[in-house]
Amino acid sequence: MSSSSGARGDTIALRILASAAILALIVLGRDVLMPIALAAMFAFVLSPLVRQVRRFGLGQTGASLWALGLVGLLMAGIAAALALQLASLSSNLPSYTAHLRAKAEAVRSLSLGPLSSLASLGPSHEGTPQDGAASLPQMPSAGGPATPEGGAGSSTALLARVLGTLWGPLGTVGVVALVLVFLLLEQDALRDRLLRLAGGQDLRGATVAFDDAGQRLSRYFASQVAVNAGVGVVTWGLLAAIGVPQPVVWAALAALLRFVPYVGYPAAALSAAAMAAAAEPGWGLVGSTLLIFAVIELIAANGVEPHLYGHSTGLSPFSVVVSAIFWGAVWGPVGLLMSTPLTLCLVVAGRHVPTLSFLDLLLGDSPALTLAQRFYQRSLTGNLVEIVSDAQAYLKKHSLARYFDRVALPAFELARADYAQGLISEAQQAKARCALNELFDTIARDPATHRRGRDRRRPTALDSAHLGLGLRQARLQASGVSLGPVHAPPGSVTLCLSTGSTESELVAELLVRVLRHQGLDARHFTLDECVTPKDDEALDALGLVFLVELPEAESPQGHRVLQALGVIRQRGLARLVLLRPRWDHADPPPPPGPPWHFDATADSLEAAVAWAEPTRT
Repeated sequence: MSSSSGARGDTIALRILASAAILALIVLGRDVLMPIALAAMFAFVLSPLVRQVRRFGLGQTGASLWALGLVGLLMAGIAAALALQLASLSSNLPSYTAHLRAKAEAVRSLSLGPLSSLASLGPSHEGTPQDGAASLPQMPSAGGPATPEGGAGSSTALLARVLGTLWGPLGTVGVVALVLVFLLLEQDALRDRLLRLAGGQDLRGATVAFDDAGQRLSRYFASQVAVNAGVGVVTWGLLAAIGVPQPVVWAALAALLRFVPYVGYPAAALSAAAMAAAAEPGWGLVGSTLLIFAVIELIAANGVEPHLYGHSTGLSPFSVVVSAIFWGAVWGPVGLLMSTPLTLCLVVAGRHVPTLSFLDLLLGDSPALTLAQRFYQRSLTGNLVEIVSDAQAYLKKHSLARYFDRVALPAFELARADYAQGLISEAQQAKARCALNELFDTIARDPATHRRGRDRRRPTALDSAHLGLGLRQARLQASGVSLGPVHAPPGSVTLCLSTGSTESELVAELLVRVLRHQGLDARHFTLDECVTPKDDEALDALGLVFLVELPEAESPQGHRVLQALGVIRQRGLARLVLLRPRWDHADPPPPPGPPWHFDATADSLEAAVAWAEPTRT
């Protein structure tokens, strides 16, 4: 055992070291990795276009150059249109400047006026001017009187400063463009190399992983372009409606800057608000502009993107936020732009590489717990709100019987296994019983009880060791009736007969609740409460009998079941159905042989309900 624990510790240590090395590489090598990552992202965006062009008979080189030229022309056209729009603003610059100065003076008076009044209340110092800085003598500079620089020297210095400022971004753009060209030209060869490097001998697995990543990234980029284009169109229409000058410029700026998460769209909103402030003397246009941007962003960010991006990429909304924070801190604005694609690649790796499966669990949108596991965990804590919410969401698409088959019964099986090992405390049992009673009364309410509108105290029968019988007693208390004999019109009663085990009692009670929820007269009886040969009226009332579980024919319990079924058979009125639910998708049991004789068998509550439907009156 010590050797296995030591090996496990070495594995964890190696993983920590590997993670630290990868993180250090991402941080220290960002100047090299960022242009390559940007080029790879743009290459991935252009790859579908290149494939479409190749269908016309062009080779990889010709299709790549054609796609690059088309995108370049499109970007140049957009830039030219925006430049023309901006140039048209020059004729109104004097009035815009006057409006901005008036607003700046108003803001200054509002902010500095109260401060000046407070300063005047302070102690005065005779002989000392209010503004000490103004009383200081003007000291000549060491270099003599300041004179404006002129000549060629000033022009050269200005040009050098401009080039120094633009050199970094222009160099990055050049590197990205160069890498993008070679990525498109060598796309097929690079893909084959990556498949061989990542997949080794498992070419199929590597192909599936790359295709999965490609489809998810394609859906993400398509969704992002669609959302941002929609935001731009709506922004243009609303800004034009309220009279903001050059609304096309600000709409295009909003659509483009939204590709930079969290900071791009606010920057576009402030730019449009500045234009609105310069366009008229008042503040109404500024407020309307900011309100338009705020409403559009709230609808897009909270109503469209979490649903659309999460389902299109396989990322949870929380992981999108966390990834933006991480990659933004590591790579700055470029990291914000690429946070979702990079995180998506990690999720795909976790989905197809077993050692990285924790990434899919942490960042993916697949549920961490099944509905049955959620049901069990929430019932232990008595969290009825989430249990009912999950149940109502499930019942919108599926039947109540299927909910019991797929969620409730597997959850009870989990609880039974833990209870057998003594892992469930008395307090947890009490919380679970109360939550389950409230749940079943909410989602499987008896229509007759609901119509009577009885308001009785909460039953305490769930303290029973047998959960099925406790639920039955709670149902009877809520309906205000007792168990009593089965007296009803002939053939109108469906009898659910449990054989004494905890599982059979629970399944029989759940089946009764489903049938009564559908308006059928269903009764739950145990063998001890079963009809006797002398009660002919009760026997005639039976139209359908479900036997839940099948005991051994030679056991005492089996003899009692055979006797009860024999009595029912003698009347010849009721149909007999054997209900044996499958646990954890197990194989269905073989049909029972002699001495058992049933009209039909069912392996789920849903199948049993199908048999009970014809008995509806």
